[in-house]
Amino acid sequence: MNKNNMLLLLIIAIVVILVSIFGYYQLTQVDEKDDEPEVLEPTISLAPLMNKTYRQLLQSGLLDGLEIVDDRISPLTNQAVSLEITRIRKKGIDDQMRVIGNAWKKQPVYYFEAVIDDGEWKSHEINTWDTGYVGWEAFRDVNDELEECTIEVKIYEIQKNFFKTQSIEKESFSLVYCLRTGRWTGDNRLEGGLPGTGYLNGENYEIWFDVHQSDYDGDGIPYWMEVNILGTDPTVDDRYQDADLDGLPTAWEWKWGFCPLTWDNHAAIDISNDGLSNIDKYNLAKWGANPYRQDIYVEVDFMEKAPGLFSKDHVFHEESKQMVMDKFAEQGITLHVDDGCMGGGGEFLKYHEEYISQEGGIGSEYYKYHFADDRKGVFRYGIIVHSAGWAHPQNYKLQYDVISVPDNKNFYKNVFFPIPAVTARLQRIAMACAFMHELGHTLGLRGETNPGIDNTTQIGRGMEDVPFFQSMKLQREARAYWSNYKSVMNYDQFGKYVLGYSDGTNGENDVDDWSMIDLTYFKTHEPDGVEGIP
Repeated sequence: MNKNNMLLLLIIAIVVILVSIFGYYQLTQVDEKDDEPEVLEPTISLAPLMNKTYRQLLQSGLLDGLEIVDDRISPLTNQAVSLEITRIRKKGIDDQMRVIGNAWKKQPVYYFEAVIDDGEWKSHEINTWDTGYVGWEAFRDVNDELEECTIEVKIYEIQKNFFKTQSIEKESFSLVYCLRTGRWTGDNRLEGGLPGTGYLNGENYEIWFDVHQSDYDGDGIPYWMEVNILGTDPTVDDRYQDADLDGLPTAWEWKWGFCPLTWDNHAAIDISNDGLSNIDKYNLAKWGANPYRQDIYVEVDFMEKAPGLFSKDHVFHEESKQMVMDKFAEQGITLHVDDGCMGGGGEFLKYHEEYISQEGGIGSEYYKYHFADDRKGVFRYGIIVHSAGWAHPQNYKLQYDVISVPDNKNFYKNVFFPIPAVTARLQRIAMACAFMHELGHTLGLRGETNPGIDNTTQIGRGMEDVPFFQSMKLQREARAYWSNYKSVMNYDQFGKYVLGYSDGTNGENDVDDWSMIDLTYFKTHEPDGVEGIP
């Protein structure tokens, strides 16, 4: 073969190789593009259409000019409506705890009745202050293509005496549920429905609930809403889909009024300004998280018994917990305590008798090995220990997210004056005061913003070098000056079993704690010397 032929063959081979490489590159590029999920974008703004009942949409004119693809309500399945009770909490425990004697031991007894489009549902008797996170649900068939369904809920307390037992209505609400849009209207005290999970902060009870309807594809989004507003397939379960690639699934976004087809920065959105993003609220959905309400989550661990026959566990008493929850509920804030009910708290730490200082290392050990990393910055961490009382960071991030609460005889005897906490009832009130005091520091209630907080002069601390009579005079003056500051953050009032933060309405030198609270404080501030309780 001559040189010309060889050169020609070489050129042909090079061309073939280049063509092959180019073709492969093109094919792989197409494949890669095909593998990329397509982000759907709505052609019109859906937000105004997502959070109203059908009647409200008509009245507001939002449906004018909108093409209704299919006006049927539930053509693919039999129509049914369900009411889910997710939690009930009896309020008013503080009043019962203040009565001398054994009345504090009495548990409330109550039940609820619900009427769902003329179908009745009566619960079992409930004998607890707080049901915790339950999922009681009742389904009722309704007429096909029914547009609206009325739901009424009543709570009855059972009162017994020697002669009779009677049921007394203590709480109630009603709503009208729209089966086209899955939203509702009703009692002005209700939160939810427009959008999200329902909640009632009543005079006697807190009630968390949700309303659902039968749904062919099981994603919780009504047929009419899918075909006419969202443009999604009513035969495909979109529950866990994330069409807009913003990290949260379609069903959660729709439920809380976010457009599932529009990207939102959910990692940064904190509507209620409580330090918890939408991503956090989604992860805590099972435990009652609401992006439109202020939530505080605290994981609480305990300490083992001290050696000895008559020693007791160091635990967060249910009565103490409910007392603190009541105080936050009065301000529209939900305090969630994981003492084992959420699978993280309730662990018994090894007994440690000596005082655990805020910078002594023991607290940071508990924080590092007993508080999950994925909860840091979301939950606060509380430890009920033998001896310690402070709020202070416990790792290098300097987040003010750890509190300790003492549970020992010296604390109950020496801190509370003039009536020491020598009974089980008073010790539970004292524990509630200690917990709420330390929690207040994680909410930004500091002596730097209000010198009445942790004012040590009132209790004679830090005056060891001051002559006795002069220190007594300074102590009396400090107590008199801050006597109207009726707050658990005030050492003198704390020792008198005052529970709760002040609202600033008690007279001269009173301070409105609630106006100063910053729920994001626990994750954003550095330490600079908070005093702890003895």
